[in-house]
Amino acid sequence: MEQITITVQYKIKKKKLVKATSAILEYVEAVKKNEPGTTEYKVFQDESDRTVFVHIMSFVDKAAKKTHEKSEELKKLKKILVPISKGKAVYTSMVSVQPPTPTENIEAKKTCHHMNQSKCI
Repeated sequence: MEQITITVQYKIKKKKLVKATSAILEYVEAVKKNEPGTTEYKVFQDESDRTVFVHIMSFVDKAAKKTHEKSEELKKLKKILVPISKGKAVYTSMVSVQPPTPTENIEAKKTCHHMNQSKCI
């Protein structure tokens, strides 16, 4: 069974950047310490816009993801970040790159046939 990997992206109000960063760093340490089913938890900031954050997290299974979602640490972080965020967070479920299925491969060839062949991968 493949790990469950999720990304979360959001933007923080510029004047609240220090507060957000402090809360996030504290939260990441709590996840590492208290969630053995969370195999990866990293947070990145956009290099050109430090108010944009992306969290990348992986869980061994659905139970570990559920444990993470129900944790007191996450509730605490959301209480801090939601009021100082600009817009809503965007959640994306990710999967490892896999070879295309036969159907996807056929569709790619059809699309490629209609395009300039030098631009096809």
